Amino acid sequence: MRITRVTIAAVCTAAAVALAGCGSDTTRDQHTREGSDDHQVIEPLSPQQIDADQTAITAMQMILSWQPAIDESKADALIRATPYLGGDLLAVAESGSRADVRPDADWQQWAAAKDAVTAVCAHSDTTPAAPAGMRTVVLDVICTQTVLHASGQTTRLTPQLWRTTIVRTDDGWRLTDYRFQQ
Repeated sequence: MRITRVTIAAVCTAAAVALAGCGSDTTRDQHTREGSDDHQVIEPLSPQQIDADQTAITAMQMILSWQPAIDESKADALIRATPYLGGDLLAVAESGSRADVRPDADWQQWAAAKDAVTAVCAHSDTTPAAPAGMRTVVLDVICTQTVLHASGQTTRLTPQLWRTTIVRTDDGWRLTDYRFQQ
């Protein structure tokens, strides 16, 4: 019995020593950890830092991204886009009026399901050519909305073409008008 206990103790000690060495890295200083678990919101670029194209794209992405379970109407998205707006469009957003905003046919369904709608927009090749140095430009953007279902699934909606009017101000470019094209 003594030999068995001594043998078992020796095997356990050898295993413990071997396992203690596993995973150790003598070059520990070579590995650095980067990143953080600080979940920060990535803010879009300031309107003072972007050109007319990026203003149109950023503003339209904000205007066409909705949270039907939280937002009262699509006007809430317009209000979120206020830093990128100018002219009459800015006045409408600042008024907070929701009466003139036509509801989406699926709004109530999305709200009940706690779905969200996000938009991704890009410059369209249908944009009319504008002479250099213009303070008012017309830009076409193609926007694709995706419904993010609470279940984790997504539904991509048909891409839409929007004609936007962007005006240069002393404080950067601003979206002053947008119209659905197709």
